[in-house]
Amino acid sequence: MLPTLRKPQRGFTLIELLVVIAIIAVLIALLLPAVQQAREAARRMQCRNNLKQLGLAMHNYEGTYRQFPPATMAVKGYYQGTLGEFWAWSALAMMSPFLEQTNLYNTMDLTQPLYRSGGTGSYGYRISPQNKVAAGTLVPLFLCPSDSSKSVSSDYEVAGLGSANYAVCTGTGANFGSPYDTDGIVYSASRTGPRDVTDGLSNTVAISECLLGRGSERYTGTISPNEQKFSYAYMGGPVTDAGCAGASRWNDTNHKGFLWAVGEIRTTAYNHYYGPNSKQWDCIGYDPALAYASTGWHAARSMHTGMVNVLLGDGSGRSISDNIDMTVWRNLATRGGGEVLGEF
Repeated sequence: MLPTLRKPQRGFTLIELLVVIAIIAVLIALLLPAVQQAREAARRMQCRNNLKQLGLAMHNYEGTYRQFPPATMAVKGYYQGTLGEFWAWSALAMMSPFLEQTNLYNTMDLTQPLYRSGGTGSYGYRISPQNKVAAGTLVPLFLCPSDSSKSVSSDYEVAGLGSANYAVCTGTGANFGSPYDTDGIVYSASRTGPRDVTDGLSNTVAISECLLGRGSERYTGTISPNEQKFSYAYMGGPVTDAGCAGASRWNDTNHKGFLWAVGEIRTTAYNHYYGPNSKQWDCIGYDPALAYASTGWHAARSMHTGMVNVLLGDGSGRSISDNIDMTVWRNLATRGGGEVLGEF
């Protein structure tokens, strides 16, 4: 029997292989942006859910204490023989037991000042010993997943301070960004509640997101455009528009959002003097007339394209465009301005 002759199988040519590889590369190039957009959409939704959790805690706090948590406990001048700014406990710290963070809350002693003198940290300050564990704890709920989600500063005798993206709104930033007696829903040592929000809770911003700081701390000179939104100018005194525009001193002494337990304007408090994701960098100073309390203009900022997430006073969340009219934006910051907002 004669052997059966088989037709030789033809393989891929080099040109065909290159065509297949090129097609696969094109498909990956088309799909990758879609995957990245889907991931960012999920992160943006998680950020908004974080804000809603904070809104629930804010109202549960009000239900217990008959007032919203103040931006910070700090009072003007001195309290119990200690500089008022040392009592800088934030609204996030006060709300923590209402956020399923009871174990964290139990490590803190809010009857003691957050800061103490006689330390090795900036300006000779230190975190009070009984509060160092809490100060060094990162809380995922306080971090927007679109940002770095990591510690941005080590100071006050604590390595790796727990950072935070979310900040309570203290108003329009009037009076050079003073933290006291502002027109916002809360402010330093405030005792406001729903009864005081005559503009309506659904027309008043309570909390928004801000960016964590990056780059160098205590830097003097110019910064690149890419660093501006992550930095703040430091005035070494009261803030002014001219001084902020011509600033050359940055991030003194810590990055923005460096500690969730601190209610200063550079951390977990912000205002609407600048628009969302403003091209103008943030500007922080202090006022000797207010016992050196931190003052300034800290904008709502995010890593989300073209918008920031906010929580309104009624607990609802909104996404606000970077292009919102500035009058409307500032009206949203007041609790009793009597403005007619319309759509936003």
